[in-house]
Amino acid sequence: MDSAIAQSASAVAPQGIAPNLFELHNRRISVSFSATSITGQPLMDYKDRNHEVHARGDEIRVEKTEIGTLVTITLEPDADAGALLFTLVIPRAVLAAPRVEQALATVGIFTRSRLPPRLNVSAQLQTYDVVQLSGNASFIVS
Repeated sequence: MDSAIAQSASAVAPQGIAPNLFELHNRRISVSFSATSITGQPLMDYKDRNHEVHARGDEIRVEKTEIGTLVTITLEPDADAGALLFTLVIPRAVLAAPRVEQALATVGIFTRSRLPPRLNVSAQLQTYDVVQLSGNASFIVS
């Protein structure tokens, strides 16, 4: 691509600002994820009628994928019933200015993991429940 076309394309499609705060909910769940904080660590607050989790730093697993950023926390640690994880799928978004909010619609995925019932038995060890979430993405200075 020659430089004139590249300059024209960049003028039409500005970079914008990547949001770093995501506040999402549905009738049962509210989730707030901040990609950074004053300490430089990510923060995630999750609440439903059975769980209230405030995670930070290494308690949050973040994976960038082609379908968006997957942000996972543990709601229930490994136990006899198995672990319960919550993964928020954050779609790519861009903000026109720092104080602008962008509406988002996405999903959260609950993953229930369990131990094999006994040795030498075939079994599915994870099940999934997908929920719809909506809310806003914004940019905060930390």
